[in-house]
Amino acid sequence: MEKESISLKKVVLLAGALCAYWIGSGFATGQEVLQFFTTSGTNGIIAALIFLVLMSYLTYALYGIGQKKKFENPYDVFEYYCGKVIGQVYVWYSVLLVYAIFVVMLAGGGATIQQYYGIPAYIGTGAIALLALGTTLLGVEKVIDIIGVIGPVKIIFVAIVGIAGIITLFGQPTLLSEASNLMPALGFKSASSNWAWSGALYAFLALMVSIPFQVDCGASAGSVKEARIAGFAGTVAFTIAIISLVIGELVYYKLIVGQQVPTLAIANHISPMLGLVFSVLIVLSIYSAVASFLLMTVRKFAADKTRKFKIIAIILTVIGMFFGGVIPFDKLVNILYPIAGYSAIVFTGFMIYKDLKEKNEKA
Repeated sequence: MEKESISLKKVVLLAGALCAYWIGSGFATGQEVLQFFTTSGTNGIIAALIFLVLMSYLTYALYGIGQKKKFENPYDVFEYYCGKVIGQVYVWYSVLLVYAIFVVMLAGGGATIQQYYGIPAYIGTGAIALLALGTTLLGVEKVIDIIGVIGPVKIIFVAIVGIAGIITLFGQPTLLSEASNLMPALGFKSASSNWAWSGALYAFLALMVSIPFQVDCGASAGSVKEARIAGFAGTVAFTIAIISLVIGELVYYKLIVGQQVPTLAIANHISPMLGLVFSVLIVLSIYSAVASFLLMTVRKFAADKTRKFKIIAIILTVIGMFFGGVIPFDKLVNILYPIAGYSAIVFTGFMIYKDLKEKNEKA
């Protein structure tokens, strides 16, 4: 049997692309980690490890199947696992979910740029939309290359917040337990009252929005082994980012009470220069996530880089820019997210069943 080649550069790019896809505005601002993990205190770190265990299996499987099957359309993965009828339900739900989040992120991007730089929201939204569109038109491979570089940069800067928190802990070792005890009384919104379920739910939400993207990433790897290693490495790096933020937010809990953007408040406290870098990083996070979410929506309707692909990308971007500031999409996400969590659990069941069935057939 021919030895499977592994390119370290490709592994880093494909792992980085997954991190960049997951680290959108919610994660980069610190709100997502705060609501899913930090509100549980030190148990939030254990919740992150639950996320790691679940997601490691899922990314390993999806990146691997993407490389093995090289689907013409990444959404074909739903039919592969769930059959024609249920597969089609998943396809359309996934497209709707990804596009809705694309529009939400566009609106959020405009608001974020207005908040940090005082530029009118519609200019910020337009700039991110056009940048994302330009990137999407370059095609899947180029998007993976571009956001694959951005991903590791995001992880490094998020890790700085965690390292600063750990250094502070050496001087005040009781801070973590103090913050853990106070968390329920500080008025933060929490994704779930159960820390273990929060970790699992976050994994299923991350899965549901990224299935076709992971399949595309896997397909662009050089071998099945390279694809699986990249999927696993991306999950580990992302989990390190979660734990870094949990530690940072717990240690600096006094700074983030009532803050819309906890990471920026912490970064400014560590160093005004780091605060400036974080404001740029948040915009980069929104841009890279918006570009990849747009790409995955368009990929449902047209093959990469075709004329049809370009026309649909332009139309969806214009619609997104228009509705981004008009419709209360937080309500739409509020409806879509819980369904996403539960539908991802069912999809995971289909994945496990298919994997076991194939192993039995080979045996």
